[in-house]
Amino acid sequence: MSLVLAILKAVFFLIVLALSSELLAKGAEILEDRFGAGFVGSVILGFITMLPELIFVLIAVKASEVDVALGSAIGGNILLFTFGLGLVILLAFWKHGQAIQISRLLRDDLAYLFVSSIIILIFAFDHKFQLLDGLILIGIYLVFIIHQYWETKKYPMGYHPDDKQYSKTIENANMDKTEKKNMKQSIFYFIIGGVGILVAAEPFVESLVEISFETGIPALFLSLIISPLASEMPEKISALILTIKSMTGAEMAVANFIGSKIQANSLLFGAMIVYFFYLNDSAFPVGDSFIDIMITILVTILGVYVFLDLKLNKKEGILVFILYILSLIVLYFF
Repeated sequence: MSLVLAILKAVFFLIVLALSSELLAKGAEILEDRFGAGFVGSVILGFITMLPELIFVLIAVKASEVDVALGSAIGGNILLFTFGLGLVILLAFWKHGQAIQISRLLRDDLAYLFVSSIIILIFAFDHKFQLLDGLILIGIYLVFIIHQYWETKKYPMGYHPDDKQYSKTIENANMDKTEKKNMKQSIFYFIIGGVGILVAAEPFVESLVEISFETGIPALFLSLIISPLASEMPEKISALILTIKSMTGAEMAVANFIGSKIQANSLLFGAMIVYFFYLNDSAFPVGDSFIDIMITILVTILGVYVFLDLKLNKKEGILVFILYILSLIVLYFF
C-alpha cells in the first residue's frame, strides 16, 4: 500500500475512533448526571472513558504489534500529564485569573499513581514484563477501587471538609442534576461507541504499521503520538469545556486526569501484559522501548510532584506544556 493510502486509512479510522470515544464520553456524562460523581464518577465512568485505550491496546497485542500496544499504553500518560494538563492550567488562569486548587483527597490518588509508575519502571528493568507483573498491576487497580468506594462513603461530596471548595460544593451539588436524562440514550451511546471502537481499532493499528514501514518512523513513536489523540480527545475536550465554565469544573477536569491515569497505569498496563501472556505463553517483551517507558514514568512522576502543593499555577502550566515537546524530541531521537 502506498504512503498516501496508508495515511488516508489512518486518518479515516482515527476519526471513527475519536467519534466513538466521544459517544462513550457522552454516555458516561449522562450516567454521571443521573447517579452523581463519587464512586460512579471516579471508578465506573473512569473505566468507561479509558475503554477506548484498553480495547485499542488489546487489539494491538492480538495483532502481534507489541510496539504499537506499548506506545498507546504509555502515550496517554505523556499526553494528559503534559499537553492536556498544561492546557487546563493555562486556560483556567486566562479565563478565571487564578490557580487551580485541588482537594486534599487527591493526595491518596497521587500515591496510587506514583506507586504504580515506580512499579512499572522496576518491572521494565528486567526488559520484559512477566505474568506476575501484570497481576500485581491489576491488583493495584482492585485496591484502588476498594479505596475509592470507602472514600466515597466517608466524603460523599468528593471534597475533604478542610478544603476551601467544600462549602461551595455542598451548595452546588445538585446544580447540574435538575434535568433528567434518558438511560436508553446512554446505553445507545455506549453500544454505538463500543462497536465503532471494535471495528476501527484493528485497521487503525494496521495503518500505523504501514505508515511506519513506508516512512521508516518507528511504530512505537507513531502510536505514542497518534493513538492517544483518538482515545484521549473526548476527555481533553470535556476538560477544556469544564475549565471554561468554572474553576470547579477545572478542579473536576484535573481530578479526572489523575483518576484515568491511575487506571491506565494499573488495569490497562496489567491487562496488556496478562493478555499477551495468554496469547503467547511468554513474557511481554520491552525490547528497545525501555527508554520510552522511563521517559513516560519520569513525566508522570514530575506531574505528581507538580500536584503535591494542591495548587496548579501559571508557571507549572507552562512547565508541563514545554515538557510535552521535550518528551517527544527525546523519544524520537532515542
